[in-house]
Amino acid sequence: MLSPLQLGALKRAAASAVLCERATKIPAELTVAQWALESGWGAHQPGNNCFGIKAYPGCFGIQSLETVEFVGGVRRVLLQPFATFPSLDACFAEHASLFSRAPYQKIFAAQSANPNLTRLISQVSAVYATDPNYSTLLLEIISMPAVTGALALCRA
Repeated sequence: MLSPLQLGALKRAAASAVLCERATKIPAELTVAQWALESGWGAHQPGNNCFGIKAYPGCFGIQSLETVEFVGGVRRVLLQPFATFPSLDACFAEHASLFSRAPYQKIFAAQSANPNLTRLISQVSAVYATDPNYSTLLLEIISMPAVTGALALCRA
């Protein structure tokens, strides 16, 4: 069960995810689930980075943060450079932009010919995350009534 604070954050994230979906065709379910998992339902968004996007050339700013990564199947806490963003909307836009580039563009191109959200999430997770359970966690979040309801309201 989500708290009122989490539900409010979910509504804002769902609105941003649906806007990105309309512009890019990236399923809002995937975007919202990643937002929820990466940010702890909006509780952890340092530098407006709600997706754990690593620093990249030309990013707004850079911050060093501890993160959990799986290296060779072993869970490790590492200090990594992460991007900062002027707003959450800017972070959502960069997340969508990330999926328009290699290696994701091939995954999404194949998806458009044969839509299957579960397969898409599995393929994206294999590239996006080091956690071997990432796709399972995303699918659990997507199936939550609060998530499906928030997305439905934003799409109406």
